[in-house]
Amino acid sequence: MGKRWIRVSTVLFAALAVAAAGADIGSGSGPRPQRARVNPAREGVITNTRWSEDGRCFEYVHHLKQYRVDLQTLSIAEIERTSPIDGEERRSRRRNTAITVGGRTIERPERGHQYLTEVSPDGQWFACCRDWNVVLESVDGSLSIPVTTEGHRKFRYGTANWTYGEELDVRHGMWWSPDSKKLIYYVFDERPVKDFYLLGNLTKINTSLLVEGYIKAGAPNPVVWLEIYDLEKRARIPVDCGHKERDQYIYNMRFTPDGHELLFNRTDRLQHDLEVVALDAESGETRIVLSEHQDTWQENSPDMRFLADGKRFIWETEKTGFRHFELRHIDGRLLTTLTRGDYPDQRIIRVDEPGGWLYYTARNGSHPLCDHLNRVRLDGSGQARLTRSELNHTSFDISPDGQWFVVRFESVETPPSTALYSTGGDRMKMLAAGPAEANPRAELFSFKAADGKTDLYGILYKPADFNENRRYPLVISVYGGPGSRAVSNRYTGGSPYNDNGFLVARIDNLGTSGRGKAFKAAVYRRLGDVDIRGQAQGVRYLRRRPYVDGSRVGIVGHSYGGYMAAMGIVKYPDVFTVAVDRAGPTDWRNYDSIYTERYMGLPDDNPEGYGNASVMHFAGNLQGKLLIMHGLVDDNVHPTNAFQLIKALDDAQKPYDSRFFPLGTHGFGGYDTQDAFLKRHLLQQ
Repeated sequence: MGKRWIRVSTVLFAALAVAAAGADIGSGSGPRPQRARVNPAREGVITNTRWSEDGRCFEYVHHLKQYRVDLQTLSIAEIERTSPIDGEERRSRRRNTAITVGGRTIERPERGHQYLTEVSPDGQWFACCRDWNVVLESVDGSLSIPVTTEGHRKFRYGTANWTYGEELDVRHGMWWSPDSKKLIYYVFDERPVKDFYLLGNLTKINTSLLVEGYIKAGAPNPVVWLEIYDLEKRARIPVDCGHKERDQYIYNMRFTPDGHELLFNRTDRLQHDLEVVALDAESGETRIVLSEHQDTWQENSPDMRFLADGKRFIWETEKTGFRHFELRHIDGRLLTTLTRGDYPDQRIIRVDEPGGWLYYTARNGSHPLCDHLNRVRLDGSGQARLTRSELNHTSFDISPDGQWFVVRFESVETPPSTALYSTGGDRMKMLAAGPAEANPRAELFSFKAADGKTDLYGILYKPADFNENRRYPLVISVYGGPGSRAVSNRYTGGSPYNDNGFLVARIDNLGTSGRGKAFKAAVYRRLGDVDIRGQAQGVRYLRRRPYVDGSRVGIVGHSYGGYMAAMGIVKYPDVFTVAVDRAGPTDWRNYDSIYTERYMGLPDDNPEGYGNASVMHFAGNLQGKLLIMHGLVDDNVHPTNAFQLIKALDDAQKPYDSRFFPLGTHGFGGYDTQDAFLKRHLLQQ
């Protein structure tokens, strides 16, 4: 008989890119990185790992050839290829944008919005949000039940609003119980919220009015709770979500594995306190499963992963100041602390219940940007790091019997290689070795933050024809927002900006992720201060190098990055000479309550912080060249941010350039304008 195979995961090659990472106040598209002509990263990368069910061997693909490794002898043999190659598999996995059920097409919602139709698990019912009310319709079209009738735009059922969708990742406003007997849905009282207006159809003969209940920082929030509809009793059951006593957010709805309770997360307005709440779908009663507190802000949706019994779950927590994992029970008990250490865990790789292990990554090596595979027993004992080289480890593939794992290791300067390890931590066999030469296009560098103690990291990208005897202008490509990450210690090629003859750098300032809560929370109540200072410090470090022309330094960013670019050139005119602000929020009083207050608190409680975070406060300092770019139908970062900055610059009699896009939302193009601006002011003397 032939061997049976188990696909655990596919190790996919990541294209060489300069990628913005992490949380976004609205991730706008930046220029797409280009692959280098010579790609040494391919040499040490394998794909399509498959383990045999009997544990004797595994197969993988390298350079379109398939190989089998005998785990008894560790010998490798080329075999006839039987599994699809990487690209074929990716094409087959492309995500559909819509589904069709019972002849009805259900479209994916636009960014910040929710599905308006939910199909019951038994396939018999559509729950629809129509005209701000919930309606049940049988799939065969024979029956329609109006669940609510009193809804309107400012008091809605079955859907949330844009802010919930954007900041809390709420994509659904109705949830079926697993047995299809009950429907739980949002009740969203938006009457306290002021409407914000944009003009649409700006290229038509007549414009239209675009209206959204957009909650500005410090302004009244909607009052939100849940209701249950019992299909058998044809009755609505109210749910006490605590909304009558406090200003709060409820989100992240999911059923327990047994389907008896709906879990949701609840935070106070400032997001210091997080609770996981269980709702009994029969009675409508709620209870608190766990609660956590942070003096700055609590992560809104920590990982919560149930074990097979449906009662115990692994919980991600930052209560020690570093992300770690606990084992808890649905009845509220903390069973054990699983992981410990003065370093952050990163993510769960595998929960091996039969073997009794949790596999996870952590930054517990000598370099704070390097991920390592670790494991710990599910009783909290036996915590151990399994990867030993001081490189960054990714693309883990653990054998079903827990005896082996495949891992890729690399750094910015070191091309990736892939090897087979035993779970005792020993490297057993090199599967694909990367070339020995160091990266000629990118360099990981570090420098001290303004406190003189904290190491900050960046990547410097060099032109393909780099000559250290020349002097180059420098472009800082920035995002920099709280919890984001731009610097990864993985092999990478050049930046597209290099093609124009620029050196390019990306820097992770204080406030970014992966370094522990204190590092991340350093920006609390001080956006536009600590973060942009780190970018300026990085430029001051780089311009000591003879090939960096410190008199020609540009900074470019989109969304939060646009804010950083604008703040950089007005706050550090001695550092930045050119800036491109793409869709940046210029004053946090213009942005939404959930995002802004998480990091800044309420405007009335932090007037100095909000004042110092306003680009307009420093507009009179502008000395360099500034290009302001914005979409006129941006429902995320409203164009009023650009208008306010323009007025402040006009009042200060400061020249600037601008480019507006009449059909532009939060994402827009305009890279020809941007590139021409950078070339004109950084390349031409």
